[in-house]
Amino acid sequence: MLLRSLFLAFALPIAAARAATPAIQAEPPQEINDAHLAEVVDFVVGNAVYALYHQAGHMMMQRYGVQQDGGEQAADDFAAVILLEPRTGAGDQTLVDAVDSWMLSSHVTASAQPDVAGLPDRHSLDAERANGIVCDMVGADSKDFADVADAASLTPAARAECAATYQRKRALWAEGLKPLARSAGQPQSTIAVFYDEPAGGEIAERTILQDNRVLEEVATRLAHDFSLSPAPTIRAKSCGTVTSSYDPALNEIVLCYELSSYHAELIVRDIAGR
Repeated sequence: MLLRSLFLAFALPIAAARAATPAIQAEPPQEINDAHLAEVVDFVVGNAVYALYHQAGHMMMQRYGVQQDGGEQAADDFAAVILLEPRTGAGDQTLVDAVDSWMLSSHVTASAQPDVAGLPDRHSLDAERANGIVCDMVGADSKDFADVADAASLTPAARAECAATYQRKRALWAEGLKPLARSAGQPQSTIAVFYDEPAGGEIAERTILQDNRVLEEVATRLAHDFSLSPAPTIRAKSCGTVTSSYDPALNEIVLCYELSSYHAELIVRDIAGR
């Protein structure tokens, strides 16, 4: 069972408030109705937001000198802390979408041959990262995320360990980010965003991201919380591969349209199989 099913009661209002369903030129499968299309859009948006915050975590370490251990896990922890503090329904749902994308991806790759062309890199495949996000959620609020802990079969001891682990990671990031924290009244950095023309036919993906102002959402949060000099840019573009990245030379966070396309495919397959 996907975690998003546990959040269905409030996921639909969030989708209505946050995810604008565009007039997509690409014809969806006939079995995908309007409610399903709204779910697809929300899933794509949530995973795009998460991917951008993950790469922002890499940026903090690689460009701005925040000292953390763990590489990919540390970047995931940054994304989790950003989305969990302060707690919002949209932030919770974004984390659920990220967990479910890895769960769905693991189901696809479990039956696939090795090195299948078009499958995403380890940013989307590592099941341990999905478990890490679940642990962060439960560690941040074991009461509100009790259903998530139950779905993940976390024992009471595991839940207590998640709480201790999350508080430790949260404290490490808080300490490391202190020099970058924007003080009250300090002018905000200007973080430019760009939605490049798709090179691989990802018109629907660009439309979803741009209509929902996904890059602007992340840029606004980063500019509000941190004083970043030089300021980064955030770009959505065709990359020729299913991934997201941070380019330290350009100081640019990149979301590849192919990654959003893959997330759309994952949730459409799930909807079709229900």
